[in-house]
Amino acid sequence: MKILDKLPYFIVAGFAWIVIVSSCANQGMPTGGLKDTIPPVLVGTHPKYKALNYKGNEVRLTFDEFIIPDQVSEVLVVSPPLEKRTTILTKSKTLIVRFNEDLQDSVTYSLDFKNSIVDNNERNAYENLRFVFSTCDRLDTLRVAGKVINSFNLEPVENTLVMLHKNLHDSAVYTVRPNYISRTDKEGLFYFDNLPEGTYHIFSVNDVNTNLKYDEGAEEIAFHDTLIVPSAYFVAAPDTTVSGVDSLLVEGHIHFLPEPVFLRQFTEKIFEQYVKTTKRDSRYQCTFVFNEPVADTFHIQLVDTVISDWYVLEPNVKYDSLTLWIADTTLAAKENIRMELSYYQLDSLEQLFLQKDTVEMQFAEKQDDSRRKKKSRSEEEEEGPPPVQQFNWTSNVSSTAFDLNKDIVLTSPNPIKSIDSTAFAVYMADDTLKQPLPVKFSKDTTEWRTYRLAYKWESETSYTLKVDSAACENIYGITSKALSSTFKTRSDDYYGTINLSMTEVKGDLLVQLLENSDKETLIQEQTIQSDQTVVFRYIPPDKYRIKIVFDDNGNGKWDLGSYQDKIQPERVAYINEVIRVRSNWDNNL
Repeated sequence: MKILDKLPYFIVAGFAWIVIVSSCANQGMPTGGLKDTIPPVLVGTHPKYKALNYKGNEVRLTFDEFIIPDQVSEVLVVSPPLEKRTTILTKSKTLIVRFNEDLQDSVTYSLDFKNSIVDNNERNAYENLRFVFSTCDRLDTLRVAGKVINSFNLEPVENTLVMLHKNLHDSAVYTVRPNYISRTDKEGLFYFDNLPEGTYHIFSVNDVNTNLKYDEGAEEIAFHDTLIVPSAYFVAAPDTTVSGVDSLLVEGHIHFLPEPVFLRQFTEKIFEQYVKTTKRDSRYQCTFVFNEPVADTFHIQLVDTVISDWYVLEPNVKYDSLTLWIADTTLAAKENIRMELSYYQLDSLEQLFLQKDTVEMQFAEKQDDSRRKKKSRSEEEEEGPPPVQQFNWTSNVSSTAFDLNKDIVLTSPNPIKSIDSTAFAVYMADDTLKQPLPVKFSKDTTEWRTYRLAYKWESETSYTLKVDSAACENIYGITSKALSSTFKTRSDDYYGTINLSMTEVKGDLLVQLLENSDKETLIQEQTIQSDQTVVFRYIPPDKYRIKIVFDDNGNGKWDLGSYQDKIQPERVAYINEVIRVRSNWDNNL
């Protein structure tokens, strides 16, 4: 009975325990509410925006919350430019820009903060903040805007300096600070407002050393072919929404000139000759690299030694990198060889003179410890005579997937003294009679020590390349090894084709098929002078871009500009779309 009497108390206690346990807070981090996505709000300025006759030495901008000014000193552009850097301070919610010099009289100043002012919580940026005031009783109101692009690939150039010069002398960009400056945003766009009337030269430079001048050869530059004369006029537009007396009302807008200015920035090629690298790569091979081409100006000779025909020279296409092969084996055996290099150089008066440099080309061969132990006569007899030394060809032949539009390419590791073209043959792999095919054998005109075998290959067919032993001899008297390689061509259905219709062609155009990447690796190129359809065949399935180079000087390549000679870089253009090539498919553009 006693237990039954106490049962209601147990029930009440059980309910109370459940309530207590279920009401305990779960462990975890508080959410903190909604994320702050609102940028700071400008609630006050000193002086007022577009203030006149301001003679103070600082600008104060007050916001509705605390801000972080870390990027302001790097991003802020004050125009006209100041001689001394501004001091950036904060006081509570106020940003202070202090000028450390007297401001010019009768000038409208603009302060461009871009997106450098962010709040203290989530770093939300106040976008494109500009502040303007005048030191006289009027505001200048003219504008110049535009875009800076890379002249080679048309990509926007961010954070480059754009300058307006009232000094119209050609040398001003080198010697004089500009009257007005701006910096491009991530889209390459720049904007000058509050300009006075006048005539200006406009430039852009990447201003690596922040001196507000152009350092020729070390910095990129863009210039405009004509002078900039800012102006504005009212464009009237009658209000058609009203009638009667009110129909005399006229609306409209102010149109600013010039139209947007496009600047194509490039690195000017300035002649500056010097030897960048001298290296003896092996006992027989030396490398010389120059900063400028040395075609028709380079000469080399031994110091204190006279040996005829002691070297073979292999320059690259630009003729600024030269590989020298020491052909005389007695000379090559020396660990140190003194050579005199001769090439043209410019003096301080921009006059050519013959520069002579003496270099010591050193090479020490590593000792092979495994060969130091003297062998007994019986060991030598067992080994027999040493094998005849021969070299191996390097080729582009692989067992499968040989491209139908490719030549067989064979390269020797050393310069060739003589070669027998009849020792090279290609025949059908299943031809039991081994009947040679009529391949065209030729020396490569762009690569040293390289030979080509051209043939119109059939789809999905196996061939055998055969090169006889001693088919060629190098300058050291070493002959080539025999080579036999069987390969199979790709299927014709593997490739796609691009047909590009070109109209209104004027002058030489280079039509380039490129990989769809920032490197712009060249796949194929054709030159045209008139309207036609450009056909790119044997294109592997992938994504590509097409680039057009306006080859104004007809030299078969894209050329930089020259501010000295007032020549713009050659124009380029792209087919807007990325071209996706599929197997056995024609892309008609």
